[in-house]
Amino acid sequence: MSKVRQAILFSSATRYSAVLIGLLSTMIVARLLTPDEIGTFAIASAIVMVMSEFRLLGAGMYLVREKELSHEKIRSATGLTVLISWGMGLGIWAVAPAVSELYGLEPIVVIFRILSISFFLAPLISIPTALLTREFLFRDLFVVRIFTALTNLVSTISLILLGYSFYSLAWGYTLAVIVEFFLIYFFRPKGMPWAPSFRNLRPIARFGIYNSLAGFFRRGVVTAPDMIIGKMGTTAQVGMFSRGLGFIEFVSQTLMMGVKPVVLPYLADVQRSGKDVNDAYIGASVLLGGLIWPILAVASVVSLPAIRLFFGDQWDDAAPYATLIAFWAMFRSVHWFSSDLLVARGEEKLMVLKEGTMFALYFAGIILAFPYGLLQVARTFTIVGFIDLAATTWLLTHYLGLQPLLMLRAWFSNGVITFLCWGSAWLIYVYGPSALTGVSNGFWAVVVILPIIWLATIFAVRHPLRSEVDHFVKWCGKRFSGVGS
Repeated sequence: MSKVRQAILFSSATRYSAVLIGLLSTMIVARLLTPDEIGTFAIASAIVMVMSEFRLLGAGMYLVREKELSHEKIRSATGLTVLISWGMGLGIWAVAPAVSELYGLEPIVVIFRILSISFFLAPLISIPTALLTREFLFRDLFVVRIFTALTNLVSTISLILLGYSFYSLAWGYTLAVIVEFFLIYFFRPKGMPWAPSFRNLRPIARFGIYNSLAGFFRRGVVTAPDMIIGKMGTTAQVGMFSRGLGFIEFVSQTLMMGVKPVVLPYLADVQRSGKDVNDAYIGASVLLGGLIWPILAVASVVSLPAIRLFFGDQWDDAAPYATLIAFWAMFRSVHWFSSDLLVARGEEKLMVLKEGTMFALYFAGIILAFPYGLLQVARTFTIVGFIDLAATTWLLTHYLGLQPLLMLRAWFSNGVITFLCWGSAWLIYVYGPSALTGVSNGFWAVVVILPIIWLATIFAVRHPLRSEVDHFVKWCGKRFSGVGS
């Protein structure tokens, strides 16, 4: 198995295992806490998580992209993250009372200060993680992420049962970060320098500022509703909308996160080797789209029973928001790797310009749409998502020479697969219980039948995913045959 495929396998195993553990935690928490409690934590954590995009200032991605690494560069990256991350940790601690007064929520002070602990450990985690990523050592990262996720699950649920309400979510996250630090220390690359250096920070900071700003804007798109609705509405409204958005984010991120960590080192490696990065980008986006588009389309059909299954019937009102937001996620996923492409091509300024413009549209749209109801906010997400797709396509075409017609042809099979899966899901969900013998629940019929339809369709249209399925089956066959012998 090639280095990239093996990296994707372990990265996917890491992310998906962590997601399954996180899903279990979310399902339990949604039944133990009320929408008001979850909404309170959502407001506080949204602000802190947006700020967290600046705490590393892109030092990890800088180390992944660099052609030649030295101990001095690693020490300088560590020094930069110490300055920024520790400074922001102190800042979060200090501004907690002011933010609490702004939202009229006293618990924000304690939540802010619990979450600020992670900022002091971030430099000691991010740098060795970047070095492991650069070397495609995702097997070691697999162990780290699994134990981190388990720590979050056990500590959060235990603290809720002990009566710590939404504070349990903050402590669960923080304890997981502490465990992650000890595990990363164990798996760190041999000979890695730990002592920070505060010299030659400018090249890293210049790259990091652009990268962190872009990350801030990307994260802000999904956290802005919590902050804006929390100020203009109620904590219950925050909880309900964040659950609908969170469901779609869970579905899309579950599919994307297995591949995402490998994309930047892969595109950077293609760029260093002198090959066509645009072709690699189109190929990667088509593979992702062939998986994520059909699933999101199906999620838009079965959003109500899915949310009821995962979170309980107290969250039923979130289903209409999830249905609309699913289409936003589809538009967004087409160019999900655009930031990685721009970084690999050295166009960080364009990345920030694009992300900042889109964030401004989302932010303004939410403010203007909220007086007309949360459903209108969800519609605004979908509209701006389409604008984002069009703008990113123009940007990559104009500045990087991406060929839109070539990408459109490559994506045609994704459209066919998505249409067939969406139509099949709708027919099965609506008419399955009355048309199929023994079927009493259309949702479970969709869950069982759609994977078969998707698999048959990717082979029928000769989608590139077909070869990946073949490789995976052959690899599993060799592994199992080796175990048997």
